[in-house]
Amino acid sequence: MNAAQPGRRGLVLTVVVGSIVAGAVATALAAAPERPAAPGPACGGTLWRLLTFSDDGAKRVELPRVPTTIGEIAKLKPPAKIALARTTDFQQHVWRLQVVVDRYRIASNGEIAFVLFSIDTAQYMNAYLANPHCLTTSTRDRSGLVAARKSFTSHCPTPTASWQLLGATVDLAGVGYWNPSKATRGALPNGAELRPLTNFKLVSGCGITP
Repeated sequence: MNAAQPGRRGLVLTVVVGSIVAGAVATALAAAPERPAAPGPACGGTLWRLLTFSDDGAKRVELPRVPTTIGEIAKLKPPAKIALARTTDFQQHVWRLQVVVDRYRIASNGEIAFVLFSIDTAQYMNAYLANPHCLTTSTRDRSGLVAARKSFTSHCPTPTASWQLLGATVDLAGVGYWNPSKATRGALPNGAELRPLTNFKLVSGCGITP
């Protein structure tokens, strides 16, 4: 009987250690930024550098936030051809909006897509939080992009591949971007977006009260 005791204690020790390791792994996974919830290219593509604020022209973007409205952005004329270079003034500034997030979802590339709504003009517009896994060492204002996403995900329900209604009032800012596709839900006719977002603050909604 006594000879069997060490083996029994070893078994108990193995179970306890295994439980601790499993718990540590689960905690680490919970703390890591979420990965795309739907199949698709996580990172890459023709305009990927623009989406992650890591293109050559990113250094020319003026970071101080310029207050504007969806109505004013809707009046802008898009370039004749969407290029990798930041050829317009809209692409060379960070624009600040105080709007309502009508709905949101996670895109196949891991970005969180927002449909913004202006109460004043009843217009919609798209904006995107960058996927932290796709940011590079050359990403400008990397800490701002990561903090903006965390500000949203730490308060609101986890995004899914399907659109989720929200109705939260927010104060946000992002880099001007021209999307060659205007088929996204809520897209402005001229294709103007804020992408990526550099700042995000909930004013009301998702547990925040004004």
